[in-house]
Amino acid sequence: MNEIQIVTAILMIAGLVGCVLPILPGPPLIWLGALYYGWRTEFEVVTPLFLAALLVPTVIGATADWWMSFLGARRGGASVWGQLAALGGGIVGFFVFSLPGMLVGAVGALVLVEYRRAKDWNSVFKAGKGYLVGYLLSIVVELICAFVIIGLFLGRLWLAGGGDASGGLNI
Repeated sequence: MNEIQIVTAILMIAGLVGCVLPILPGPPLIWLGALYYGWRTEFEVVTPLFLAALLVPTVIGATADWWMSFLGARRGGASVWGQLAALGGGIVGFFVFSLPGMLVGAVGALVLVEYRRAKDWNSVFKAGKGYLVGYLLSIVVELICAFVIIGLFLGRLWLAGGGDASGGLNI
């Protein structure tokens, strides 16, 4: 492996880790690995159009924790106000306490609004559980998107020459 392939692999592996640990932005790091490879190989194999296509699963995966949690809260019976409070609490929590704060802020805001609305701890628990299930399922969505990005990237390299000097896969 050459330097370009090593740096690309490090970025993509860090992205995979980021899909499971909310410390690193998983799919965006994997996409940056593909961008780095394209840039360093003068976009011969990994073209700007290909990178643009990879943005679709990147954006889906990068935002999955937001929309999957929102859908989970909805499925758990949260009101629209509770869902919006979770979204706002997640954003505030993210900026105050980083990624773990996002989850704490979202659930905290959801609980406050839903309790004030329903005055029933059972419905609050159900809405909070829905939010957390959605969040956990978002990890699965992120991993699927990550593997799609990596698979398309490796497929592109393999189709480009499978190891010759033109920038193909040479491991």
